[in-house]
Amino acid sequence: MARAWLRGETSTIPGPAVLAIETTVRCNLRCPMCPRTGAGYPAEDMPDAMLWRLLDEHAALGGDLVWLNGLGEPFLDARLFDVLARCRELGLGTVVATNGTRLTAEHRRRLLEVGCDQLLVSIEGVTERTYRHHRPGGRLAEVEAAVRSLAAEKRAAGSRMVLAVQMVRMPRTIPEEDAFLARWRSVPGVDLVRLKDEEFGAEGYELARSDAPLRHSPCRILWTGPLIVRWNGDVAACHPRAARRMHLGNLHEHSLLELWTGPEARRLRRIHAERRAGEDPRCAECPVSRPRRPYVLAAMSVRAGTVQRAIPIAEHVSRRWGLPFLENRRG
Repeated sequence: MARAWLRGETSTIPGPAVLAIETTVRCNLRCPMCPRTGAGYPAEDMPDAMLWRLLDEHAALGGDLVWLNGLGEPFLDARLFDVLARCRELGLGTVVATNGTRLTAEHRRRLLEVGCDQLLVSIEGVTERTYRHHRPGGRLAEVEAAVRSLAAEKRAAGSRMVLAVQMVRMPRTIPEEDAFLARWRSVPGVDLVRLKDEEFGAEGYELARSDAPLRHSPCRILWTGPLIVRWNGDVAACHPRAARRMHLGNLHEHSLLELWTGPEARRLRRIHAERRAGEDPRCAECPVSRPRRPYVLAAMSVRAGTVQRAIPIAEHVSRRWGLPFLENRRG
């Protein structure tokens, strides 16, 4: 994979290391920064036949990690634990991203029984006012209590699951960053605490900057994934903010391999390899942070699950010590 990226190969490359699968578009919250809110999405799940076929094909292509996230809440999908079990059978690592509101005692028990490599809980704020602004319908005290219970249960069970807690950095959450870090870093059983920049670009919540012309290396995502698969089978080349515009095709009509090596995927890799990414407005507006070349090469030499665990640590070290983890950014 590293060789293909360095050489700028466009089609004769390994299958995506990572798939981000939106098994459901159901959600119990109406977060103002989420593209789902007000967009009229139906309460639907990915069809069974497509889901199970997708997991099998991902494993057959040499993939090693599945992110179960999207615009829906994974714990609203009744198949979640069956999906985790199937991924384990196939040797695929798993990351589940959740808003934490469905971490009931029963769900926590089943999660620890079935197994999950990393659970990422996003909690926007340390005060009820800030949290409810970003997560209307949720209750901060209940979510925090559930996460603390899971942390204790994880330790008692000797589970190796990485429990990560993150806060998305937005204008109203930035003043609470220090308090957030202090609150969660002191909780036994919480393995990672992360501050993540807002990436959807919702008006009034965005922090992202357009800086693609200043980036030097081809976007690693086009060679490694995560390839994004929506609940309806639509497949996008990269970041969820651009998912509608980075459309590669649909799994009702093509296989995963056909889309990964298809004409649009090859075209995107080619303009990146030729340092012309800024010519495509979708890439020019991309908010995704791009690590420097040595970090990308190092990441490509290990399993994607290892990279997933290391990214928050690298981000923290970069912020705290000012080390050049990312390529130069504008502004």
